[in-house]
Amino acid sequence: MISNKIQSLLQSLNQGLVDRDNTVKLALLTAMAGENIVLLGPPGTGKSLVARRIARSISDEDVNCFEYLLTKFSTPEELFGPLSIAALKADRFQRNTKGYLPTVRMAFLDEIFKASSSILNALLTILNERVYHNGTQVQKVPLQALIAASNELPTDQEELGALYDRFLVRVFVDYVSPHSLSKLFAPTSEPELHPADRITPAELEQIRLTAAEVAFPPELVQAVQDIWGAHREAFKEDRRESLSDRRLKKVIHLLRVSAATNGRPTVDLSDLMLLKDCLWNHADNAAKVQELVLGTLRRHSRQVPAEQAALPSQLAAQASQITYVLDSDGRTLVPTSATTAQTTQPPAPARSSAPMGAVVKGYAGSGTADDPLLIQSIDDLMDLTRPEVGQQGYHFLQTADLDISGISTWPAINFKGTYDGGRHSVTDKNVSNDAHRGLLTSVVASTLKNFSDDSHRWLFKSLNASRISGITLRNCGLSEVTVNTSELKLCSTSANLTGTASDSKISFCTSTKNIVSTRANKCEIESCESGRSIANEVEQSKIDGCKSSWPLVLENTKITFIKNCQITISQDFNKSGYSGCITLSAHTTSIKQCLVNGNLNNSLDISGIVHKAHSGHIERCAIGTMPIALLGTIAYQTSAQLEKNVAIDSVKSRGCINGEPIAAERFTQRFFEHSLEWDFENVWVWDEQNKQPTLRHVGADATPVEGINNVQPEAAKVRTVDLLTHQVQANLWL
Repeated sequence: MISNKIQSLLQSLNQGLVDRDNTVKLALLTAMAGENIVLLGPPGTGKSLVARRIARSISDEDVNCFEYLLTKFSTPEELFGPLSIAALKADRFQRNTKGYLPTVRMAFLDEIFKASSSILNALLTILNERVYHNGTQVQKVPLQALIAASNELPTDQEELGALYDRFLVRVFVDYVSPHSLSKLFAPTSEPELHPADRITPAELEQIRLTAAEVAFPPELVQAVQDIWGAHREAFKEDRRESLSDRRLKKVIHLLRVSAATNGRPTVDLSDLMLLKDCLWNHADNAAKVQELVLGTLRRHSRQVPAEQAALPSQLAAQASQITYVLDSDGRTLVPTSATTAQTTQPPAPARSSAPMGAVVKGYAGSGTADDPLLIQSIDDLMDLTRPEVGQQGYHFLQTADLDISGISTWPAINFKGTYDGGRHSVTDKNVSNDAHRGLLTSVVASTLKNFSDDSHRWLFKSLNASRISGITLRNCGLSEVTVNTSELKLCSTSANLTGTASDSKISFCTSTKNIVSTRANKCEIESCESGRSIANEVEQSKIDGCKSSWPLVLENTKITFIKNCQITISQDFNKSGYSGCITLSAHTTSIKQCLVNGNLNNSLDISGIVHKAHSGHIERCAIGTMPIALLGTIAYQTSAQLEKNVAIDSVKSRGCINGEPIAAERFTQRFFEHSLEWDFENVWVWDEQNKQPTLRHVGADATPVEGINNVQPEAAKVRTVDLLTHQVQANLWL
């Protein structure tokens, strides 16, 4: 998934930078959209450093970035190449442009507004039309994006106004804020960008093609029109501010690229937040533009049921079929009846590969989203082994609980389609090593030393581009292999949920053992609860809002984002060797706002967050009650950046003390909410009995924890969220 690669790239680009996250994000998005960006601000704020990193991230080995510092004495030869002597001898005016601005993919021009008029005219066509007039020839310019920087804005120079308008995105880069000055004492190191880390020309082309297909819903068209109108009204007496039709066309393209790189087929409200950096000319007006953009979007936002907000954009039409009415406040949507609130589940997503109207022999139903094939018996389930049934993208609905204990040899079901368990169960009462023998891949078998008592069947041998939801498994796992944009949601099992997972999403699932028993690669794992670990190893993935009773990731993480996770190490965890409560070893991994505590009564070589953090960030995490002495309160060995991590002062350390000790009396909701900036509106609630935060919604049942403050029974029926807030939190560019 391109969004995972972008998140990993953003983390690398921010290495060693302070207070530049927003600048890096906007510069990368603008470059990927094929537009131009100007960085404005005083000298010494890292504008050139950001520009060079972005240029390195969007290039290949054969194309160099052109970089130049302009002065009022700069000549066209310095940017566009020297005159060709051979052409002059033939009475032709032509420049040798190879290696200069007209022949590169990325360019950075410092002090752009010092360009002379002789340079200016050529820049205008390069920036807008991507062409260079080389004598009598019109030369196509392969420029993906031009990043410019300036210490000052063009004032009272009409000719520079046209140049300024060619820069779609404007970012003011100021000095580091006072509370972040201490971070500048850390050494700055350049990230190692390997060819595989960069955005390739092929990927840029795919993003362009995908963005062209992104829909722009009518209500968002109206929102943009409202912003345009509000801008004209707000700045009708300020001649410095104006919006051209060209800017509108470019803005529309930028918003579509934002949606495409977030994996959405439609633009949403969060994409329109980017307008705050596209609609001001003078830095003094940036705050006013941000205010009018946000004000307009708030008027277009509304409270929606959390389940509806979580649906992909392409399901909006189906989601709207669920009947909701406005509450007495005139804004909040609620189901038309309490019964609907309790029983309505999100509709199964429509798959374009499902043959509409098809009838499969032996099944009731036609295999579409509206008329799924019914799994009413074990024979119906076992017939999924037939490729013409189980690998054609059909929709299936289980209508009864099934007991597979009598099947001595379970067949290998390689499934491609949509399977709704209908909240029914599949049970295997006869679990034995014989039942499992022959079904384990070598990688799964090699990992069983870390996960004892894992002999069970897999319901599916493999899941490929499939969606599985609402199924309860007893003594059997869901899938040995899960790949290719598959989605697992609202599933529970007393075994491992899946063996390996790649390029997939797992959300609101529960396992008394492991969510992924071996390796998760390029996956999103959200709001899952595990009786052991979320996975053994994780790479290029995101883990958000999950609970575990063993270390979250038993072995290693690489290029991974971990946020809002709760780990309570149970007494049955007794792994030999070193461990970390989040992960053993972290490479280029970001760990943020996680809670760790434990009920251990044996001595283990374990560290509070990680054993070794080779690179990345660990910030705003907390270590609660821990009866045993840790190797390190946060990490035993670390070269990662640490920020605002805390541990109750009673926690003992046998090695590194790299977290701030705090008194147990300060371990309060107020401290977490205001000092560590944890989200107690949507993610966490305060567990008064245990005096600690706990996740609000996690696992297949996603029910509030009993006895927790501020959660009423009615809230469990319909939890609403602000649509704009929800979408902004999910947008990787914001």
